[in-house]
Amino acid sequence: MKRAIFTDLDGTLLQDNHKFSKITKKTVKQIQDKGIPFVVTTGRLASDAIRQAKKLKVHKYNGYVLANNGSAAYSFATNSFLWMMIFTDEEIKKLFKFTYNKYKVHFFSNNGTYVYEKGKNSFYWSKIMKTSYKIIDAPDQITEGITHASVITHEPLSDSSAAQLVDELKTLLPLLDVTQYNNRVFEISAKGISKGSALRFLSHYLGVPIENTFSFGDSYNDIELIKQAGTGVAVNNAIDEIKALAKEISLSNKENGPALYLRDKILKNEI
Repeated sequence: MKRAIFTDLDGTLLQDNHKFSKITKKTVKQIQDKGIPFVVTTGRLASDAIRQAKKLKVHKYNGYVLANNGSAAYSFATNSFLWMMIFTDEEIKKLFKFTYNKYKVHFFSNNGTYVYEKGKNSFYWSKIMKTSYKIIDAPDQITEGITHASVITHEPLSDSSAAQLVDELKTLLPLLDVTQYNNRVFEISAKGISKGSALRFLSHYLGVPIENTFSFGDSYNDIELIKQAGTGVAVNNAIDEIKALAKEISLSNKENGPALYLRDKILKNEI
């Protein structure tokens, strides 16, 4: 029976120190030894997602990485991208004009983050991912393909104002999708692209029935990942929205939840 595992990194497979535990590394190797694809599925930028996957030896098994919240899919077998969805120059210009000096915006490429001003959280993550971080004041200073962007308000909006912002962004960028994570954070991506759609695309590519896929997640950008998999598993530290959607709940990331789940549900039955 063909199966595949798709898992988020931060807050899910990684410990809170942003490292993989020994039991996680060992379990992932055992899963791949059984011929089961193990797909890192993350919001991290592609360059870092590939680096993290190598720590799990995914490259040794000619595996795959889904990065940038599903906007980029990388194959170690060919050392190339299966797909990469990027904004047009016109879309970048429109978003810049609409948001500059009004909202915080993160433009994400495979290798870096472009911002209007230095932000504590975004700068922290650029250091964690070992990717570039550039402050810009004009759209032509973006020199790489942008796979997705986050629009962040300075304060939480009312429900009506948040809905209005979503409508304005959709009108401005009709060929892109706008996802509201909460009343402050709005993500913009290629139409129909999410971790969940990436799971479906790659599963089809691998010839794995959706009902035989397992996914693990903890946060807002994992909602579609959990919904689309045959078995969506929330770690115990996940947000309530993820837990409500999940078919099962594992121990937390601190307790090696995904690894122990895979040992009990997959590896035990493979022996």
